[in-house]
Amino acid sequence: MVAASNLPTPLTNGELVQTASLSDVPDHEALAQWLSDRGLDTSDWGKENTKDVSKFWKEIKLNEAGLEVWRTTDGSLQPVRTTHVLRAKVTSPDRYQRGIFLFNTWQQYGDGRTRTRNGLLSEKLTTDEMPLEQNLHEVCRRAVTEEEMQRVVESTMKISALRPAPTYDPSYQCPLEVVDEHFVDHIIELEKSKSYPGLLTMYHLYTVDIICTGLPLTDLNTLEFEHPDKDGHRKLKYIHAWVWLEWPQIQRYLFEGSELKETKGKGSFADAAALTTWLSQFDLQMERWGKGTLKSVESLLREIENEDSQLELWGRHDGVPMLMRVTHVLQLRVTSPEPSLKGKFLFSSWAELLNGKRRVTHTLPAMKLTLKDMPYDLQKFSTSASALVAEQLSNVVDIHYRMNDKTSLSDAEPSGVQVHELQFVEQRHDVEESPSYRGLFTMYHLYCMEALCTGLPISDFASMDLKDGELHSLKGWTWASAQRVMDIMRHRSLVLEREQAAAIARWQNVGEESLDTVGRMDDLLKQLAAKLPVEQSCHLAETRDMLNSLEQKLMNACGLECARHDESPSSNRRSKSFAETLPPSMLAAMEMSSIASDKFLEENQWKQVEADPKKES
Repeated sequence: MVAASNLPTPLTNGELVQTASLSDVPDHEALAQWLSDRGLDTSDWGKENTKDVSKFWKEIKLNEAGLEVWRTTDGSLQPVRTTHVLRAKVTSPDRYQRGIFLFNTWQQYGDGRTRTRNGLLSEKLTTDEMPLEQNLHEVCRRAVTEEEMQRVVESTMKISALRPAPTYDPSYQCPLEVVDEHFVDHIIELEKSKSYPGLLTMYHLYTVDIICTGLPLTDLNTLEFEHPDKDGHRKLKYIHAWVWLEWPQIQRYLFEGSELKETKGKGSFADAAALTTWLSQFDLQMERWGKGTLKSVESLLREIENEDSQLELWGRHDGVPMLMRVTHVLQLRVTSPEPSLKGKFLFSSWAELLNGKRRVTHTLPAMKLTLKDMPYDLQKFSTSASALVAEQLSNVVDIHYRMNDKTSLSDAEPSGVQVHELQFVEQRHDVEESPSYRGLFTMYHLYCMEALCTGLPISDFASMDLKDGELHSLKGWTWASAQRVMDIMRHRSLVLEREQAAAIARWQNVGEESLDTVGRMDDLLKQLAAKLPVEQSCHLAETRDMLNSLEQKLMNACGLECARHDESPSSNRRSKSFAETLPPSMLAAMEMSSIASDKFLEENQWKQVEADPKKES
């Protein structure tokens, strides 16, 4: 059950007052009166493209929808239509381990018309199948064997002029069997119903992994037939086309058409516990948050309350929900008027924390921007840029300086850095899994400005980075050209590839040695069992079973690693950034939430166009 505090507006922190039953609305006239008594006029229902009250009453009678009354935080009563939808990731036991699932690419109606589907198995649930947790196996079995996948046929099955629609065969037995199911998440969406004007609809969307036996190894089609008519005939409803795809590839299709459903910012959560409860709806790896280098839920809450970031929920009814952390970052391309530094800018090569840990950075000077000052214009960007220079470049030490217990600002010399010119360069975007919050993806809105500064050393140096006036870290700086930065990044990429290849080789060697050891142990146990009485050898049999299980796990692990890191010449695999898994239309929609004013960005683009030298024709 989703907590009321986690519901989208306008029901956030609302109270469920009543769940109506057929005894409350025995017919459609009673339903119309019931809704009218609670402030909803249904006199326009049934006009144009809307449905009349009798259609809604039939949904309630057939348990296809429910009817609730909620009291909102302002005290008003809100009638709510509720529906439940299962979104299933169907797969076989072996492919489940490899993250491969069936994806419905197209559907063909019984009359021959086709449409693009690009979705998971989707099935409406009845209200008497709730709560889902108590009926999960039966719901999954029905969704697979009685609905969209009730008849399995070859992937070439398609209605055409020479191939009529297949007929229902009552003797056919579905070869699929649901052997396991795993609940993934439960998301609630609210929107005004298009079919019933003025009625708020609450969609309960459940994502479940369904593991089946009997599925073909190749792509397949399935037949779905209508329920029997009054004469017992069952017409073909759909031909569903299914293909096997890896989950990241499926996600790309599912994100297409996604819309921004909800935004969570300052004041959305009472405390860290409320945020934890809300985040628990999603398939995140929160058990690791707050450990090692990962930040905690409390840290994320502070970000949100300080308006350093916000959370956005994207999705569609037949897709999958995607939670995105959104933050805005200002980057500075610091240049110098020194002739020897012409064409170069300041580039951070490493950073060292107070505990002495050092890491490679390869970044420009950067800082997070607050959402408090939205929308940003040139003056606000310039103010932030000056603050960034003061925090990160004012306290200079030599490039060989190291942090220790006695480190203080007195060890540094004032650089006397001054900003003389500031120019807005560009806005761009990047999406990646957050390094601080495992499983949570972050969209970075990046704003780059060029700052002409004096007072900085002309050779490599380090500086003490301040945060809220306190010493935060030490950063190493070098003056680099764009070409040199590209060389640095290329060299770093090659080093990482070599390190990865070496790690894979070590893993494979250890795996092979472990398998050999397990095999020898099994042989020794087999020999020992042959020498012991039967009543004593049963304990050895249990030990051998455990060894066999360990052997299988080692083989699976080695196989998965080999597949994941196939570096053979014939392999075209490469790691994709998360942004590459998003469809362009969705990425464009997400990029629209800039904190810079549209007018400012448009004016800046025109300035850049006008600054380009005119080419003679």
